Amino acid sequence: MKKILVCLICIIIFSPLVYASKEIDNAEKVLPFKYERIRKIKSDKKIACVGENTAFISLYSPDGLYDNFMQSYYSQNNKLQNIKFENYPDEGVIRYKQNGKYGIIYVQGNIIHITKPVFAKVEFPDENSTVSKLLNVSFAPLDNIILYAKYPYKNRGNDYLYQSAKMLFYESPFLFYDGYVFLNPANINENIRIENNNLYVKYEQILFPQSNYAITLTGKNINLYNLKTYKKIEYKNINLAQITEIPVIDSLNSLYEFINNNTAFDLKNYPSDGMIETGNKLYLFKNGQMQRLSGVYDDFKLIGTDLFINRLTGLNLSFQQDDNIIVKHVSKWGIVNSTGGIKVPFIYDDISPLSTNIEENITNLNDINAKKLELKYIGQDSFKQIYIARTGKKYGVINDKNEILVPFEYIKYSEENDVNSVKSQIGITMQKERQRQERKEIMHALPWFITSMILYPLWLIIPNPSIDVNITY
Repeated sequence: MKKILVCLICIIIFSPLVYASKEIDNAEKVLPFKYERIRKIKSDKKIACVGENTAFISLYSPDGLYDNFMQSYYSQNNKLQNIKFENYPDEGVIRYKQNGKYGIIYVQGNIIHITKPVFAKVEFPDENSTVSKLLNVSFAPLDNIILYAKYPYKNRGNDYLYQSAKMLFYESPFLFYDGYVFLNPANINENIRIENNNLYVKYEQILFPQSNYAITLTGKNINLYNLKTYKKIEYKNINLAQITEIPVIDSLNSLYEFINNNTAFDLKNYPSDGMIETGNKLYLFKNGQMQRLSGVYDDFKLIGTDLFINRLTGLNLSFQQDDNIIVKHVSKWGIVNSTGGIKVPFIYDDISPLSTNIEENITNLNDINAKKLELKYIGQDSFKQIYIARTGKKYGVINDKNEILVPFEYIKYSEENDVNSVKSQIGITMQKERQRQERKEIMHALPWFITSMILYPLWLIIPNPSIDVNITY
């Protein structure tokens, strides 16, 4: 009888351990990266396995907790607000913010990878997509997502160290370069329609041209890197540097001539009509004439400020039409025409244009014997006169006549009491794990708030995206 009782006790005690061990063994085969530890957690009678290392955690659930995660993210958004997203991919990267720092959530099928929120900036090449502006989502390859940290030394406080997201997951998590990186912006194809007081945004295609290369800037020094090999491209005859002093010009053509004659760049096919921002002034160039935009403004939101010509020269040049210029006056945004006439009054906390693709190319990037880098302007999409606007915490859609096309509503992913309730439940569930971490003083462990995110639907806890997701530099 004693033997039977002992056997029963052993079964009761050790069977769950054996079961857990099998689940962890299975997770080791499924989870794609190397981890310091893999453990099992349980939430609402469902199992998840967590792979942990110093830079991120990976989550896999044999019970399907994370299946169709991205689709659930879009679906929940579509239920709660009047800007709807359709047909978007099942894999992507979500940017989140905690305590003034950024991290990313990489959704890879039914596996989720959550990085520490330690970066000063996270930059997507498809920042201008509507889904990125509102939901903080990117579909770029990992090597085209750039993560920044402030330089650790005080005398270099304005410089950044960077790495690609791919390096974080697949290479050394501490392999940083000095400076700032410019990637060729993505070509975004989103189908926009307005029906029944809703804005519908349908994914068609997002392309990432020249994804193998990046331009880096440290001070005024320019370098080009191959993002596949992480090696600098060495040119035999070119000494790259940004323009330090722009002469007085009366036309864009005279500016291009100065650049061609005094720098390592040779510009091709760039428009003679456009505008340049300098200080708080905007100069317009049209039909060989130059004029300053009349009025006093605090800021401008121009289309195409991420042009290669701007990155390589330090200019703030735009080729957008001059009949709809987004400007800021006394802390509010509006829209004016080329003469300063007000088209949309200064009543909004933010105004953002829908995405417009601008295509350029460095035609001889791989020619190490080149004497100049050839920058060719190819063209841009026609601009849609539709804008996403924000007043307080409410978002809506307007046109350039200030007609409201989609009513202003809160982006309400969850009410505050819902978040607090969820966090309270998580605190009870994970208290022992937190105490274990505190006892062992694991300084590199993921913050408690991020660990909590893995146990409940992400849309409940992820910081509310805003129209202002593009990080200023």
